[in-house]
Amino acid sequence: MKTSAASRARFPLAHLAVEVVRESGNTPFFALVAIEAIRPNDRKPIFSGPVTSDMPAQLRALADHLEEAGA
Repeated sequence: MKTSAASRARFPLAHLAVEVVRESGNTPFFALVAIEAIRPNDRKPIFSGPVTSDMPAQLRALADHLEEAGA
């Protein structure tokens, strides 16, 4: 049996969390998790996918927009 050396990091985002999973030699993946769902069974990823090279710039643009909006 192969043991996984994946690292997992969770970043809160209002009522959600963004979870990033990195495993040596593989593309990192992210998931949006409904961390404040009332039922524990609903606190699971609602979307997941690979981390793409343009995501950091997209997230920075979103952060800039939210700051400009007065958030």
